[in-house]
Amino acid sequence: MATKRDIRHRLRNHRRRIPNAYRRRAGLRLRDEVLRLVETRGLQRVAAYLDADGEAPTGPALAALRRRGAAVYLPALRRRGRCMAFRRWLPGAPLRPNRYGVPEPPPGLAAELPVRELDLVLAPLVAFDSAGRRLGMGGGFYDATFARVRRSPWHPPLIVGLAFSCQRVAALPGEPWDLPLDGVITERGYVSLPLRTHRQEGA
Repeated sequence: MATKRDIRHRLRNHRRRIPNAYRRRAGLRLRDEVLRLVETRGLQRVAAYLDADGEAPTGPALAALRRRGAAVYLPALRRRGRCMAFRRWLPGAPLRPNRYGVPEPPPGLAAELPVRELDLVLAPLVAFDSAGRRLGMGGGFYDATFARVRRSPWHPPLIVGLAFSCQRVAALPGEPWDLPLDGVITERGYVSLPLRTHRQEGA
């Protein structure tokens, strides 16, 4: 099996080369699938991200969620550690680049929501497989942020990756701390994945 580093390098390069016309069409398909999921399950508080580096486009979905009245939250790095905060995003509100240059809502100017109160997390990824494994950028921020949620008795948020269909691989190397996904939305539709371990155990 290829290493995570090899897979990450290959697929990051691959998604950067996706033509803009295809990317625009994919963004509309992702929007439709996100709205279908939100409306079917009655989800209101949605964490998402601003796409960069060739990631699956989120702009159309974010705009549609706002029009439907959903509360949208963006991740923000804390000064220390790997856990992220999720702060309310409103069009036109100021964003500031974090230490990696990614725009995020600044503290004190955007309402922050505890992770356990999110209904849906739309997570970026570099690759995913049929077992629900997710390969991110390697920083471990999503893994660390949702580690406690997986072990907690409250109803956890639905965690769904956004990706191009070409980012699906046969199998990914796994670690105990990796964040498992409930599903993935691609331009070809919703991909159902195995339930997370803590749900299978009835926690």
